[in-house]
Amino acid sequence: MFADRVKIKGATGAMENDGLIGQQIGAYHIQSKLGEGGMARVYKAYHARLRREVAIKVILAHIAEQADFKVRFEREAQLVANLQHPNIVAVYDFGDFGNLTYLVMQYVGGGTLRDKLRGGHALDPRQATMYAFQMGNALHHAHLRGIVHRDVKPQNMLVSSNDPNQLLLSDFGIAKLYDARHEPTLLNITGSATTQDPSLTSADQIVGTAEYMSPEQINGRPVDARTDVYALGVVLFQMLTGEVPFQSTTVQGLLFQHVYTPPRRLRELNPYASETLENIIARAMAKAPADRFQSAEEMAQALEAANANATYKLPPSQPGDSDWQRTSLYGQPSQVNTPGAASAYGTPSRSTSAGGASISMARPHTRRKLTSYIMAGLVVLLAIGLILAKTGILFSPTPSQGFTENFQNNDRNWTIGSLNYLTASIANNQYKLQISGAPAGGQTYFPHPEAGTLPDNFTLTASIEETQADASSSYGLAFREKDNGSSGVSCYALIIHGDGSFQVLKYDPNDARSYIALGQSNHPFSAIKQGLNQFNKLQVTVKGSAFSFTINGVPLPGSISPDTSLTGGQLALLVSGTNSTFIANNVTLAIP
Repeated sequence: MFADRVKIKGATGAMENDGLIGQQIGAYHIQSKLGEGGMARVYKAYHARLRREVAIKVILAHIAEQADFKVRFEREAQLVANLQHPNIVAVYDFGDFGNLTYLVMQYVGGGTLRDKLRGGHALDPRQATMYAFQMGNALHHAHLRGIVHRDVKPQNMLVSSNDPNQLLLSDFGIAKLYDARHEPTLLNITGSATTQDPSLTSADQIVGTAEYMSPEQINGRPVDARTDVYALGVVLFQMLTGEVPFQSTTVQGLLFQHVYTPPRRLRELNPYASETLENIIARAMAKAPADRFQSAEEMAQALEAANANATYKLPPSQPGDSDWQRTSLYGQPSQVNTPGAASAYGTPSRSTSAGGASISMARPHTRRKLTSYIMAGLVVLLAIGLILAKTGILFSPTPSQGFTENFQNNDRNWTIGSLNYLTASIANNQYKLQISGAPAGGQTYFPHPEAGTLPDNFTLTASIEETQADASSSYGLAFREKDNGSSGVSCYALIIHGDGSFQVLKYDPNDARSYIALGQSNHPFSAIKQGLNQFNKLQVTVKGSAFSFTINGVPLPGSISPDTSLTGGQLALLVSGTNSTFIANNVTLAIP
């Protein structure tokens, strides 16, 4: 029998010819290997009857052969299988196959948070805060059911392939299985007797765990929810800086720092992070559990408040910054003038990291560390609003009153900085948006303020001019806009083209055409001021399910097909082109 001759060796060994690939374990056909750690190998498999892809974690022999392991494994698997939360990887099944012990889990498919952080990449502070918020809620859900994770780290945080702004926590309870004493003690810094599990001699596994280990874990003391809070604080620090707070050439030195050395201050490494986030991390990583957040929920609430009240600034552009990889969630090929063309969202350059959701910077020069971890602090606001709306929590509230923006400053945190091919800046009472060197056919962007979610009834007005044009350039006003992760942007938009014509579009990443024309002029509309340096005033009035549009005070001719499938979202401008420049000098949101 195949299972009787397959033997998975220890952490430093190898499965002979990786013989499980192509084989059947129970109802699961093993397709490929996904990864390997000090305790298990993970495979992608397929359940034919349910027509579902799954991940199977096969426990390595040096763990599975421990005394009473299977009894403890079954108990932990039953507990974890009862966890049902949108940010926790679901456990479907577990069992034995010959000499193999395995756990069947939800297949997530978007890589891990560790993948996003490789090479010292840091995340935009809003996305880092959002991820930590999700993980705090997931941990609290488990803690309420008596389960402490014990091994919170980026390797155990999986990015959804359907929505890169959704993070799922995996491997609950697995750390318990390392040690028959049910406590993963690795080193006793205080000098008293300790038992060290020899199976954890793999440097990758022990260092990977030690980077996130709490002082009480290191000293073999009881662990509780506050242990996971400490590790989540370490992960948040790493997301915001690209580095873990403690570093050493030896495991002993690293663990010593966790117990005795204060962590580096967040803002020493990333001066663009807020003082509030620095304080949250400091409290989460307090040496004594009594000084930390007393629950993961409390930490999540602090993160929610921090993001709701935060204002972020981009690092200043500097000469010689061309070797930095700056990307945006909003850069995407423009297909506005080409009905029937391929999707406008098919090949955007959204990120340098796996999964395509984070705003990242490569760091080739250490001397730039202090000014180059965080970029595009505003451009992920819509993506965050989408995922938090799914979980019932919104960082961006519905505005209670309107505003008039004359761009005297950037108090409303409009998108600024170098964003892929777009450079956005505010000066001299103008919002300047310049697209340079974009691919042929143009690139479309949706720069926006932090104005909250739009209400059901409002009037939105913008005054915009084009000062440099190309054949693909256009500009306009967007509303009910949301970023749907890797799928693309959804919104309604009123757009003026260079030839003096207009379109009213619905952008829909779920439609094969990527956008739908709800109304358009096939020839120049007389109300539009054509040519460069001519301001046009665009206005949309929304009353529930009824929309009306004007340009320079003149209602659009013809009929506009009704469509009210998009709700919520927020306001934005729209600019598109290859080499073109636009200026807005006024944006007004009126709420009755």
